[in-house]
Amino acid sequence: MSKLTESDRVFDGIVTDILAGVLRPRDQLSERELVSRFGVSRTPVREAVKRLLERGFIEPGPRGVATVVDISLEDLRKLYALRQHLEATAAREIVANITPQEIADLKQINKEFSRALDQRDLVKMLEVRADFHAVLSAATRNRWLEQVLVMLRNKAYMVRHYHWQDFERAAATFDIHNQMIKALEQHDEEEFVQLVSQQIGAAIAVYANRLRAPSWDVSSRKPRAAASKRRVEIPTRTEKQAKTAPVAKRAYRKVVG
Repeated sequence: MSKLTESDRVFDGIVTDILAGVLRPRDQLSERELVSRFGVSRTPVREAVKRLLERGFIEPGPRGVATVVDISLEDLRKLYALRQHLEATAAREIVANITPQEIADLKQINKEFSRALDQRDLVKMLEVRADFHAVLSAATRNRWLEQVLVMLRNKAYMVRHYHWQDFERAAATFDIHNQMIKALEQHDEEEFVQLVSQQIGAAIAVYANRLRAPSWDVSSRKPRAAASKRRVEIPTRTEKQAKTAPVAKRAYRKVVG
């Protein structure tokens, strides 16, 4: 395994924070703050920022400030409509091609997801969920479809993060995973496709309802103003976070890099 460069470390750190919700849509990042945080020169920071721009995680701003991409609800609906179509196609290929060993791997991965869920460890949940989908995507036996699915899933990070902030919704993911595994064991294509579509549809529906509902100021009983861009200086990680963060980075590289 090749050694991580300074640029890799900066890239992985920012991606992990975006996927885990430490950095939110419209948050701003300055080159100076990134240099200070990671203890590197400007060159690896600029290389990492270039990769983040190419992957669509951030967009350029004035005077060396980049902004975490905020995708409109309309665009997210289009993204999820495309996902629904491609995931249904992939689901049929998965049922036809998945092996007993891959099904056994899914069972083990879902046990790990349950443990992460019990610990409320979002970073670990992201890693395990990536593992689960990596096994499923590989089972299509179509590397082009696999790569497109990974890209679309990562573009939907804001929906996924919001969906998992509620413990009951996160727990439902574990149950649906078990139902998926059962459908695969029985080679039940119709049931598996329905479960995949149900999971994708529920995520965007919950997120859309959240955007439509006004955030009320209890004291004045009036809706709060829309959030504006915020310039953030990412807080230093605790010892526990420092140990768990590389886990999500490995999962991200596994399905993307």
